[in-house]
Amino acid sequence: MGEPGVDAIIGPGGRYEVVQTRVRGVTMPVFKNAPHHLRELYQAALEHANRTFYVYEDERYTFIEAWRQAERVMSGLHALGVRPGDRVGIAMRNYPEWVFAFMGITSMGAVAVAMNAWWSGEEMLYAIDDSGLATLFVDRERLQHISPYLGERKLNVIAVRTQHAAGNGVVLWEKFVNSGDGTMHAPRIDPDDHAMILYTSGSTARPKGAVSSHRAIIHSLMGWEAAAAIARAEAGRRQRPDERQPSMIITVPLFHVTGLNGQLLPSFRNGRKVVGMYKWDAEKALALIEREKVTHFSGVPTMAFELVNSPDYGKYDLSSLRSIGGGGAAMTPKHSSRIRERTEGKARASAAYAMTETNGLGASNAGNDLFTHPTSCGRALRPLVEIRIASPDDTTLPPGETGEICIRGPMTFTCYWNRPEDTANTIRDGWVHTGDIGHMDADGFIYITDREKDMIIRGGENIGCQEVEAAIYEMPKVMECAVFGVPDERLGETVAAWVRPQPNVILTAGDVQSHVAECLARFKVPAHVWITDEELPRTASGKIYKRGIREHAIARLNGAS
Repeated sequence: MGEPGVDAIIGPGGRYEVVQTRVRGVTMPVFKNAPHHLRELYQAALEHANRTFYVYEDERYTFIEAWRQAERVMSGLHALGVRPGDRVGIAMRNYPEWVFAFMGITSMGAVAVAMNAWWSGEEMLYAIDDSGLATLFVDRERLQHISPYLGERKLNVIAVRTQHAAGNGVVLWEKFVNSGDGTMHAPRIDPDDHAMILYTSGSTARPKGAVSSHRAIIHSLMGWEAAAAIARAEAGRRQRPDERQPSMIITVPLFHVTGLNGQLLPSFRNGRKVVGMYKWDAEKALALIEREKVTHFSGVPTMAFELVNSPDYGKYDLSSLRSIGGGGAAMTPKHSSRIRERTEGKARASAAYAMTETNGLGASNAGNDLFTHPTSCGRALRPLVEIRIASPDDTTLPPGETGEICIRGPMTFTCYWNRPEDTANTIRDGWVHTGDIGHMDADGFIYITDREKDMIIRGGENIGCQEVEAAIYEMPKVMECAVFGVPDERLGETVAAWVRPQPNVILTAGDVQSHVAECLARFKVPAHVWITDEELPRTASGKIYKRGIREHAIARLNGAS
């Protein structure tokens, strides 16, 4: 017997029954039986109470053990005075405590601020001030970054996996989780209450805090499930019966929408085991896949490519793998073909297109579609996602015409924190204007051809050009600069800068790179810097002609004169 038809999946009585409701003033499809909030999601997973949930190095935690840790986080935060709606930060590697902290924060109605663990101390301080958080979970490295500023801010800091002496607002995790009264403080949470803030780079000099609701996050998770069920039904395929526990290796940081919404949180829905890594390493990932019988691999396309190209690939038993996917950046035909070749077609290659602002749900291109439409990022994931191509005056364009890609659905973000103008420019009538330029063919496949936002995507990580330019302009020796992305075979894009110094001063590429490294995270430091004494070329309106500079830089990198 095959899978039920599409109507049986999303129609009345179906597992993913869809109804229409008003979400932020716009009528949208939602799942009738979705959990109302994240606490309900976590508690529903206790159906798998004694299954392994999170594995980190030699540590193993079951679903019930994770929930008990989350309860202690709730109790400890309540003792610190944290209440629903308060922002609480997390800045650490993918340690188990990251997971427990996020569960506890969101279960008590507070708002989790998932901070980029690669940020410098200055960048951390910006997010602290911007979000208005007063409580922060950090590991040893992030504690070192923020320690010089603790005297300037009144913060409650919970330090994880460190022997740092307490004081100056710092309490060690071991003491914190025993500081409450043991009561689970679980107030009422509405589906559209704020749940988290993820910072995203783009067209501004500083990252913007994208605020998402409980409903948006949960519909992102369920949207992927429903789309997979629909795809199987339409292809006449059955879900493979397997007595093994499904499992996934977390390849990207949990502060990233891919790691959080794409890898960690869906595991509460199906009792999936999650295997955490200290940091990405293809050889260690291969060993973990064999040891933990990992069934699903998903990361940025670069990681999938590095995995199958590892010289150690053939040394491990990888027969447990059912799929190898990638998101956050384009998967090239070369990458997808290599995955199919190395896995002998046993693991399904896939790619996805989405944003932090859409909570990781958008378009997908998988299986045969990936090979018949290798340059497409896929089609809108049914039944929740709508995608259209908009003209400059915001009218919908027909197939084949180029415009801005816009996405709508209940999984989209609520607003940019404290940025009403940016929010109004991005969300219009429920549509998220992505800033990506492309077209849709007659079959609904979407093709990205350009980017409206001044942004670089390096290995799946967004970098705002204005933010890097602002750091360079802090240098007294700099007169003007332009920052842009250039192609990189491994990372997709990497950061480049064209810099003009003040007259009669000496400025080197190394000077620029060292200065940016002091201000910003390492991945934002330009890999290529060109110093010129000439004025940077301008457009007719007097703006720096960045596209022309970029084309000239790429020609230089390719050896052209």
